Amino acid sequence: MKVEVKDLKAASDLQLIHGYGEGGFRVTGNRYKGDLLLLTRSAHEWNHPNIDDLRFSDLAPLLGETPPPLFLLGVGGAPMHQFSALSNDLKAHGINLELMSTPSACRTWNVLMSEGRDAAVGLIAI
Repeated sequence: MKVEVKDLKAASDLQLIHGYGEGGFRVTGNRYKGDLLLLTRSAHEWNHPNIDDLRFSDLAPLLGETPPPLFLLGVGGAPMHQFSALSNDLKAHGINLELMSTPSACRTWNVLMSEGRDAAVGLIAI
C-alpha cells in the first residue's frame, strides 16, 4: 500500500469551510452572507438563477478557463430534485456533478481540499 502526502505549500489560501448557518458561511477567516461558490483558492459570492434551472453557462464565468473535473452542489436540505439537465450539461464539459445537502457538501469540500483535489462547490446558504 502506497500513501502519498500532498505538499500544501501556501495552504493558507486554501478555501476551507470553518462554519455555516444563519444564512452564510465562514471560509478561511472570512464571513460570507448568502450563497457561495468556492474554488480551491478563491471564493465568490454566488447570485445564481433559480437553482432548479441552473446550467453550465451560469457557472462558467466563475469556474475559470479550465474548470475543475468535479462540481459539488449543496442545495440546502436533502436534495429533492435530480438536476438531470445540469448533470448532463456539466458532463458535456468534462465535469462530474455530486449533489448533496449543504452540510454534507461543506464536509466533503474540506476532505477534498485536504487531499489536494481539484474541485468546485456551489453552496446554498441555510
